[in-house]
Amino acid sequence: MVEQKGESGNIKISDDAIASIAAIASREVDGVAALDGGSSAAFAEALGIKDSTKGIKVDLLNETVSLDINIIVNFGREVSDVAVEVQDKVRESIESMTGLNVNKINVNINGVRKNNDIRDNS
Repeated sequence: MVEQKGESGNIKISDDAIASIAAIASREVDGVAALDGGSSAAFAEALGIKDSTKGIKVDLLNETVSLDINIIVNFGREVSDVAVEVQDKVRESIESMTGLNVNKINVNINGVRKNNDIRDNS
């Protein structure tokens, strides 16, 4: 959690809030089929636990944030193009919404899906 001091008081931004911004921004990129939280997220989902930030890890140091984002890409899109678009969109969203500096965004491509095979409940 990062804390910023304002004229009217303190503002605290949690890791989960930053992860939510990154998740929404990632899903807006054409070619992202889903976020991928791995086997633990799949197990939690099987138990009926929904996590809108699955597949995103946030590291905060002072007012600098680094992220790891795990995605599944739609078949037919250039994987590296999708990854760069995710990095750009997430960086822009976090910096404009929180005022934090984004140090790095690691995008991990964990799979590829055909468009009609997408079953993302996030």
